[in-house]
Amino acid sequence: MVDELERTQGILDTAAALLLRSGYDKLTMGEVAERVALHRGLVYLRFKSKDELVEAVVRRELERYSARWRECLLADPQGGSVASVYRAMAGALQQLPLAAAIVARDKEIFGKYLRRPRNVFESLETVGTQPFLDAMQRVGAVRAAVDTRAVAFVLDALTPALRQTFPHAGATPPTPSTEQVIDALAELLELGLTPSSGADLEAGKSVMLDTLAAAQTDFAERTETEGR
Repeated sequence: MVDELERTQGILDTAAALLLRSGYDKLTMGEVAERVALHRGLVYLRFKSKDELVEAVVRRELERYSARWRECLLADPQGGSVASVYRAMAGALQQLPLAAAIVARDKEIFGKYLRRPRNVFESLETVGTQPFLDAMQRVGAVRAAVDTRAVAFVLDALTPALRQTFPHAGATPPTPSTEQVIDALAELLELGLTPSSGADLEAGKSVMLDTLAAAQTDFAERTETEGR
Protein backbone atom coordinates (compact mmCIF):
# COMPACT_ATOMS: atom_id res chain seq x y z
CA MET A 1 0.00 0.00 0.00
CA VAL A 2 1.38 3.42 -0.97
CA ASP A 3 1.83 5.88 1.89
CA GLU A 4 0.78 9.17 0.27
CA LEU A 5 2.19 11.28 3.10
CA GLU A 6 5.55 9.54 2.85
CA ARG A 7 5.54 9.97 -0.93
CA THR A 8 4.76 13.68 -0.63
CA GLN A 9 7.52 14.20 1.94
CA GLY A 10 9.95 12.40 -0.33
CA ILE A 11 9.07 14.71 -3.21
CA LEU A 12 9.50 17.78 -0.96
CA ASP A 13 12.82 16.49 0.42
CA THR A 14 14.14 15.96 -3.08
CA ALA A 15 12.93 19.33 -4.35
CA ALA A 16 14.50 21.08 -1.34
CA ALA A 17 17.86 19.39 -1.94
CA LEU A 18 17.79 20.27 -5.65
CA LEU A 19 16.89 23.89 -4.89
CA LEU A 20 19.93 24.22 -2.66
CA ARG A 21 22.18 22.47 -5.16
CA SER A 22 21.02 23.89 -8.50
CA GLY A 23 18.48 26.63 -7.81
CA TYR A 24 14.94 27.25 -9.01
CA ASP A 25 15.86 28.11 -12.60
CA LYS A 26 17.45 24.70 -13.21
CA LEU A 27 14.96 22.69 -11.17
CA THR A 28 12.67 20.46 -13.27
CA MET A 29 9.76 18.27 -12.32
CA GLY A 30 11.36 15.52 -14.38
CA GLU A 31 14.51 15.49 -12.28
CA VAL A 32 12.47 15.48 -9.08
CA ALA A 33 10.46 12.52 -10.35
CA GLU A 34 13.60 10.65 -11.42
CA ARG A 35 15.25 11.10 -8.03
CA VAL A 36 12.23 9.85 -6.10
CA ALA A 37 11.76 7.00 -8.60
CA LEU A 38 8.29 8.10 -9.64
CA HIS A 39 6.66 8.67 -13.00
CA ARG A 40 6.53 12.41 -13.70
CA GLY A 41 2.75 12.19 -13.96
CA LEU A 42 2.54 11.13 -10.31
CA VAL A 43 4.52 14.19 -9.25
CA TYR A 44 2.22 16.42 -11.30
CA LEU A 45 -0.76 14.66 -9.72
CA ARG A 46 0.42 15.95 -6.34
CA PHE A 47 1.85 19.31 -7.48
CA LYS A 48 0.36 20.92 -10.57
CA SER A 49 3.48 22.94 -11.42
CA LYS A 50 7.05 23.64 -10.41
CA ASP A 51 5.92 26.82 -8.67
CA GLU A 52 3.36 24.94 -6.60
CA LEU A 53 6.05 22.46 -5.59
CA VAL A 54 8.53 25.19 -4.64
CA GLU A 55 5.86 26.98 -2.62
CA ALA A 56 5.09 23.79 -0.72
CA VAL A 57 8.82 23.39 0.01
CA VAL A 58 8.99 26.97 1.30
CA ARG A 59 5.93 26.55 3.52
CA ARG A 60 7.29 23.36 5.05
CA GLU A 61 10.73 24.88 5.60
CA LEU A 62 9.26 27.91 7.34
CA GLU A 63 7.32 25.62 9.66
CA ARG A 64 10.59 23.88 10.54
CA TYR A 65 12.30 27.24 10.99
CA SER A 66 9.58 28.46 13.35
CA ALA A 67 9.73 25.27 15.40
CA ARG A 68 13.54 25.32 15.63
CA TRP A 69 13.55 29.05 16.52
CA ARG A 70 11.09 28.30 19.33
CA GLU A 71 13.29 25.48 20.63
CA CYS A 72 16.38 27.70 20.63
CA LEU A 73 14.50 30.49 22.40
CA LEU A 74 13.19 28.19 25.12
CA ALA A 75 16.68 26.72 25.65
CA ASP A 76 18.24 30.18 26.20
CA PRO A 77 18.53 31.10 29.92
CA GLN A 78 18.05 34.74 28.87
CA GLY A 79 15.17 33.89 26.54
CA GLY A 80 12.75 36.78 26.55
CA SER A 81 15.14 39.60 25.77
CA VAL A 82 15.40 41.07 22.27
CA ALA A 83 18.97 39.77 22.10
CA SER A 84 17.82 36.22 22.83
CA VAL A 85 15.48 36.37 19.84
CA TYR A 86 18.39 36.99 17.48
CA ARG A 87 20.52 34.32 19.12
CA ALA A 88 17.64 31.88 18.58
CA MET A 89 17.15 33.06 15.00
CA ALA A 90 20.83 32.57 14.18
CA GLY A 91 20.85 29.12 15.78
CA ALA A 92 17.84 28.06 13.71
CA LEU A 93 19.18 29.46 10.44
CA GLN A 94 22.58 27.80 10.91
CA GLN A 95 20.84 24.42 11.10
CA LEU A 96 18.43 25.08 8.23
CA PRO A 97 20.29 26.32 5.14
CA LEU A 98 17.17 26.47 3.00
CA ALA A 99 15.41 28.60 5.61
CA ALA A 100 18.44 30.91 5.59
CA ALA A 101 18.09 31.22 1.80
CA ILE A 102 14.39 32.00 2.18
CA VAL A 103 15.02 34.72 4.78
CA ALA A 104 17.74 36.22 2.56
CA ARG A 105 15.56 35.98 -0.59
CA ASP A 106 18.61 34.36 -2.20
CA LYS A 107 18.53 35.15 -5.92
CA GLU A 108 20.95 32.33 -6.76
CA ILE A 109 18.57 29.80 -5.26
CA PHE A 110 15.15 31.27 -6.05
CA GLY A 111 16.09 33.01 -9.30
CA LYS A 112 13.21 33.92 -11.60
CA TYR A 113 10.64 32.82 -9.04
CA LEU A 114 11.28 35.99 -7.04
CA ARG A 115 9.90 38.00 -9.98
CA ARG A 116 6.68 35.96 -10.20
CA PRO A 117 3.57 38.00 -9.34
CA ARG A 118 1.92 36.92 -6.08
CA ASN A 119 4.83 34.66 -5.20
CA VAL A 120 4.92 33.03 -1.79
CA PHE A 121 7.43 35.53 -0.43
CA GLU A 122 4.87 38.32 -0.69
CA SER A 123 2.92 36.59 2.08
CA LEU A 124 5.96 36.90 4.33
CA GLU A 125 5.91 40.69 4.26
CA THR A 126 3.35 40.73 7.07
CA VAL A 127 5.71 38.78 9.33
CA GLY A 128 7.69 41.84 10.30
CA THR A 129 10.20 42.86 12.94
CA GLN A 130 8.48 46.08 13.94
CA PRO A 131 5.24 44.50 15.25
CA PHE A 132 7.38 42.22 17.42
CA LEU A 133 9.42 45.15 18.76
CA ASP A 134 6.22 47.10 19.39
CA ALA A 135 4.85 44.19 21.41
CA MET A 136 8.10 43.92 23.37
CA GLN A 137 7.92 47.64 24.04
CA ARG A 138 4.37 47.33 25.38
CA VAL A 139 5.41 44.75 27.98
CA GLY A 140 8.48 46.73 29.03
CA ALA A 141 11.13 44.54 27.40
CA VAL A 142 12.18 47.43 25.13
CA ARG A 143 12.72 51.02 26.28
CA ALA A 144 9.73 53.28 25.67
CA ALA A 145 11.87 55.90 23.90
CA VAL A 146 13.18 53.47 21.26
CA ASP A 147 12.10 54.14 17.65
CA THR A 148 10.96 50.61 16.80
CA ARG A 149 10.46 51.41 13.13
CA ALA A 150 14.08 52.53 12.71
CA VAL A 151 15.45 49.61 14.74
CA ALA A 152 13.37 47.13 12.72
CA PHE A 153 14.72 48.60 9.48
CA VAL A 154 18.31 48.10 10.68
CA LEU A 155 17.74 44.58 11.99
CA ASP A 156 15.94 43.45 8.83
CA ALA A 157 18.89 44.72 6.79
CA LEU A 158 21.35 42.84 9.00
CA THR A 159 19.56 39.50 8.92
CA PRO A 160 20.53 38.47 5.35
CA ALA A 161 24.10 39.65 6.02
CA LEU A 162 24.28 37.31 9.01
CA ARG A 163 23.98 34.36 6.61
CA GLN A 164 27.36 35.29 5.12
CA THR A 165 29.02 34.29 8.40
CA PHE A 166 27.62 30.74 8.31
CA PRO A 167 30.42 28.22 7.64
CA HIS A 168 30.37 26.46 4.29
CA ALA A 169 32.78 24.26 2.40
CA GLY A 170 35.74 25.95 0.78
CA ALA A 171 35.04 29.39 2.23
CA THR A 172 37.97 31.27 3.73
CA PRO A 173 36.81 34.91 4.00
CA PRO A 174 38.38 37.11 6.68
CA THR A 175 35.02 37.51 8.41
CA PRO A 176 34.13 37.04 12.08
CA SER A 177 32.35 33.86 13.09
CA THR A 178 28.58 33.68 13.45
CA GLU A 179 28.99 33.43 17.22
CA GLN A 180 31.13 36.57 17.32
CA VAL A 181 28.63 38.51 15.21
CA ILE A 182 25.68 37.35 17.31
CA ASP A 183 27.49 38.15 20.56
CA ALA A 184 28.30 41.65 19.30
CA LEU A 185 24.75 42.21 18.07
CA ALA A 186 23.28 40.87 21.31
CA GLU A 187 25.41 43.24 23.36
CA LEU A 188 24.38 46.20 21.21
CA LEU A 189 20.72 45.25 21.50
CA GLU A 190 20.96 44.84 25.26
CA LEU A 191 22.69 48.17 25.69
CA GLY A 192 20.46 50.05 23.27
CA LEU A 193 17.02 48.55 23.80
CA THR A 194 16.73 47.02 27.26
CA PRO A 195 15.24 49.26 29.98
CA SER A 196 17.71 50.31 32.67
CA SER A 197 15.64 48.40 35.22
CA GLY A 198 16.05 45.22 33.15
CA ALA A 199 13.68 43.34 30.88
CA ASP A 200 10.80 41.20 32.06
CA LEU A 201 12.08 37.97 30.51
CA GLU A 202 8.90 35.97 31.05
CA ALA A 203 6.78 38.66 29.43
CA GLY A 204 9.25 38.99 26.57
CA LYS A 205 9.35 35.23 26.03
CA SER A 206 5.55 35.10 25.99
CA VAL A 207 5.45 37.89 23.38
CA MET A 208 7.95 36.08 21.18
CA LEU A 209 6.16 32.74 21.35
CA ASP A 210 2.82 34.41 20.62
CA THR A 211 4.36 36.35 17.72
CA LEU A 212 5.81 33.19 16.18
CA ALA A 213 2.50 31.35 16.50
CA ALA A 214 0.50 34.24 15.06
CA ALA A 215 2.94 34.74 12.17
CA GLN A 216 2.85 31.04 11.33
CA THR A 217 -0.97 31.00 11.34
CA ASP A 218 -1.21 34.19 9.29
CA PHE A 219 1.26 32.93 6.70
CA ALA A 220 -0.56 29.60 6.40
CA GLU A 221 -3.93 31.30 5.96
CA ARG A 222 -2.63 33.80 3.40
CA THR A 223 -0.88 31.19 1.28
CA GLU A 224 -3.89 28.86 1.41
CA THR A 225 -6.21 31.67 0.31
CA GLU A 226 -3.89 32.81 -2.49
CA GLY A 227 -3.43 29.23 -3.68
CA ARG A 228 -7.14 28.74 -4.33
